[in-house]
Amino acid sequence: KMKGENMLHGLAIIISTWIIPFERIHYLIIIILAVAVLLSDKSPNAMLAWIFTIFTFPLGGAILYLLFGINWRRNKIISKKMKGEERKLYSRIFNFMQRDVSDIFRSKDFFYYNRLENLDKNADKMSETEIKKKIRNQINTMITNIGLPDQQREIVKMLYEAEGTFLTNNDSYRLFYGGKEAFDSILADIENAKSTIYMEYFIWKADELGERIKNALLKKAKEGVKIKLLFDGVGTWKLPRKYKKELRNAGIKIRWFLDVKFFISKMNYRNHRKIALIDNDIVHTGGMNVGQEYIDGGKRFDGWRDTNIRITGEIIGQYLAIFVTDWLNSGGKNDFIEDMKREAVQELEEQKPIDRQEKLEYLMQVSSSGPDTEWTTLKYLYSKMIATAKKEVLIQSPYFVPDTDLISQLKMAALSGVKIKLMVTGVPDKKMPYWIAESYFAELIEAGIKIFRYKAGFLHSKNVIVDEKISTMGTCNFDMRSFEINYEVNSVFYNEEISKDLKAQFIKDLEVCEKFDEARLKKVTFIKRLRNSVFKLISPIM
Repeated sequence: KMKGENMLHGLAIIISTWIIPFERIHYLIIIILAVAVLLSDKSPNAMLAWIFTIFTFPLGGAILYLLFGINWRRNKIISKKMKGEERKLYSRIFNFMQRDVSDIFRSKDFFYYNRLENLDKNADKMSETEIKKKIRNQINTMITNIGLPDQQREIVKMLYEAEGTFLTNNDSYRLFYGGKEAFDSILADIENAKSTIYMEYFIWKADELGERIKNALLKKAKEGVKIKLLFDGVGTWKLPRKYKKELRNAGIKIRWFLDVKFFISKMNYRNHRKIALIDNDIVHTGGMNVGQEYIDGGKRFDGWRDTNIRITGEIIGQYLAIFVTDWLNSGGKNDFIEDMKREAVQELEEQKPIDRQEKLEYLMQVSSSGPDTEWTTLKYLYSKMIATAKKEVLIQSPYFVPDTDLISQLKMAALSGVKIKLMVTGVPDKKMPYWIAESYFAELIEAGIKIFRYKAGFLHSKNVIVDEKISTMGTCNFDMRSFEINYEVNSVFYNEEISKDLKAQFIKDLEVCEKFDEARLKKVTFIKRLRNSVFKLISPIM
């Protein structure tokens, strides 16, 4: 008996010697992660949310932070300050993506507004700072010469400084507010393609629509059209092997953006962009993915309300630069850059500076951002549009999960007399963002903002319209996931015709909305308000 007790006592001592260090390691990990959060340049709300998560759920919180919490944007900023081999080494180890689309946007080989004009023989001796200053002066001159209003020129200059895109003059546009019309147009352009088809989508399904597009692509591949398809690594993970094999066997090139099989630690960061480029002459973009539900609502919804646009004109070059960058970051070969130059650059080089063109039709600009871009440009775009509004702001987004800065800006604008209408989905596909959005409604309504929930199916449009003069649409939701985590792209329109077109559809959509006012707010029970507020706590890390 004594011998057994001694053995148990010895075993207890052995176990305790292992448990105590394990506990110390556990606390050490928590402290290290908490310090990492505090030094991460995140917003105070995001810091509190991460620290709360790490201390409340130590193991799960640590895993979540390592998967979703690393500040890739800060790493990109640090690497850009380095030079030579040091920059290359740091970039390989710490950067999220090796290529940055802003490098193409800022290339003098690509866009006329990056080229220095009227220089003497001492041009080679100019410093980088002097060159940037001269280019800024050239851009200011262009904007002044075309008489761009102050409200618009502020946004144009901000986007150029943040990511390198500039004003483009475009020939035509067509907006689509339903999936059938949008994809009929895409399929027609695919069928008429002569040289190239480049498509990049977050979701691509092998359903009725996916089969129609696949068959059209197979036909064009047989005709010798060069086709590249870029799929998101999570959004298309259910795509059948047979479907992919058919595409490959036809000579169609396929790549996955952050394939989860190889980038499990980056699975939270998705390519949410939707782009179809045809012959480098036409671009289709907007909120619609390749899936039958975008046409008929699928099994879950009575209908699907979305917005897409077809554009011809100079903006194609900027969308092409985004596709090329994403393709190369997905393992595509570097010779694609040379191919692209042969295909498109000659045409771009023939373009005249915007203030020397005979007629300005549709002025547009691209805005894109991701978790590793130097600036959260799309958030800045929405913020600047609200800040410059004089009369009216109309917002459509399925999800509404802003940070405190955007909430304050919306309230300030409303209290200054700007009429603001916010339309979100009233039939959610995801419960948590729907609940979190509701937690903001009381303070917005108090400031005079009118809120509507779309009830005729699922609302997936991402549109912002200001004063009937400036508008934007694309893939970016009015939420922190789109602003901080996903790779997104929007078109910005400095045009009354397009803005009024988008506004007319907004007014039409109001007819099938439920107004969420003070009376409706009183019907939200205490339990639901508590639930909404609990999820609001973790919204900065969603």
